[in-house]
Amino acid sequence: SMRKIKLFLFPVLLFYSCGPIFNVISDQDNTVDFTQYKTFAWYVKEISPYKNDLYNNQIIESNVKNLVSAELKRRGFTVNTQNPDLIFDYDIVIEKKTEQVQTPVYSHPYNYGYPNMNMGMYGYNSPGVFQGYQTQNVPYKEGTLSFKAVDKKTNRLIWQGYATETVPDPQTYESQLPQAI
Repeated sequence: SMRKIKLFLFPVLLFYSCGPIFNVISDQDNTVDFTQYKTFAWYVKEISPYKNDLYNNQIIESNVKNLVSAELKRRGFTVNTQNPDLIFDYDIVIEKKTEQVQTPVYSHPYNYGYPNMNMGMYGYNSPGVFQGYQTQNVPYKEGTLSFKAVDKKTNRLIWQGYATETVPDPQTYESQLPQAI
């Protein structure tokens, strides 16, 4: 059922969501009876989508497809490459972005004091005066993982979901895949 698909694919869409901020969006065709779907296959791309980078390559594709397929099978779906009910496809897009970060700037603190026999130190302490903000452009990579489910008989898109998140280094990215699925 579509409930099974949604409950399963939501964590998959959180693929990039191991950081503190992420955005997940999904949508479905509300006129479709999702209980009719029992089999699936992966869309076969005619042109290689790989950019041969650390985030989008054959190893990542194999891992995503194997982990998603195993979870779908665990939930009662079967693979049928000849005549599937659903065709799944996914895409990964990594974009370089910058974020402006503002840090408050204070004048140097100073202390004026002298020893007091009965009370320890006596004097004046200034933590510094606010001077304004220093602005820096901090580069980062943002990744979007998108999934689509298409009804094979009607060739209609019936469900789609996207997750967007700041992408960690390639080793962390790959190691988080099994937990996300």
